[in-house]
Amino acid sequence: MKTEMASQMNTQIKTKKEFHKLKDYIGSYLFVLPALSFLFIFSIAPILYLIWLSFHDYSLPNPAEFTGLKNFSQMLQDKLFIKSLGNTIVYTAGSMFLGLSGAIAVAVLLNRKLRGLRFFKVFYFLPTITSEVITAMIFLWVFDNNLGILNYLLKLAGVEAPPAWLLQPTTAMIILILIGAWRGTAYNIPIFLAALQAVPQSLYEAARIDGANSWKQFIHITLPSITHILVYTMVMSVIGSFQVVAVVDILTNGGPMDSTMVVIKHIWQQSFEFNYVGYGAALSLVLFPFLLAVTWLQLKLSSGKD
Repeated sequence: MKTEMASQMNTQIKTKKEFHKLKDYIGSYLFVLPALSFLFIFSIAPILYLIWLSFHDYSLPNPAEFTGLKNFSQMLQDKLFIKSLGNTIVYTAGSMFLGLSGAIAVAVLLNRKLRGLRFFKVFYFLPTITSEVITAMIFLWVFDNNLGILNYLLKLAGVEAPPAWLLQPTTAMIILILIGAWRGTAYNIPIFLAALQAVPQSLYEAARIDGANSWKQFIHITLPSITHILVYTMVMSVIGSFQVVAVVDILTNGGPMDSTMVVIKHIWQQSFEFNYVGYGAALSLVLFPFLLAVTWLQLKLSSGKD
């Protein structure tokens, strides 16, 4: 009798524990349900819809028509898409190299605890918090061939025919790269500064005792110590550079002669200007694995160095 009662009590206790455990699970999922719903509605669902659109010929307001792999085969024959991809790679490489180099250089200087450091911390971050449209307008007022400040000053200096900066393929791309590098430098300075401040000072003291100058300390101590941060900023720079569009819209609109046509600008034109929504979706879908491959390659190279 006692054994049966003990068994029943154990069963009841076990049932209560399972009930409370289930209750905790349900409560936990209810807490994260709003975030999961937001993620599904604004991230997962649009991606699934993008995949569905990429296999259809869709032009508003006409209904979508299934075409299979037609959009992807058309992509291989789209010379402007291939050119825009090349332009984006050039822009990414240039802006990333200049931006990260400038960020590291300024961070090293700020790490030496210069006077007025608090002022610099506010000042150097301004390009990042400034809208891309405003940034583009500032550079347009500087480099516009008719109303630009730079050409006005050149004419005052005696230059009769100053260059049309934004109407020449090479100079137009260089200006876009400089804008990207300027914004990238401002964004990455605090990141590199925090990484430099985490490097043990004992390493530099030991290097100075061994007779290493500042350059050798930077090469053999500073850079190896911030490699993981450098890889992170490279990945973020690549992703950010492939998303540039506002600056191109305002300064060059993809010209001259499509020399500054970037991938996102081309996708925007196909989707919303020419109303080839299905083809634009296919272009967007191909861009994702490309960025994924670049990111994986950078991480692979960095891990190989480690």
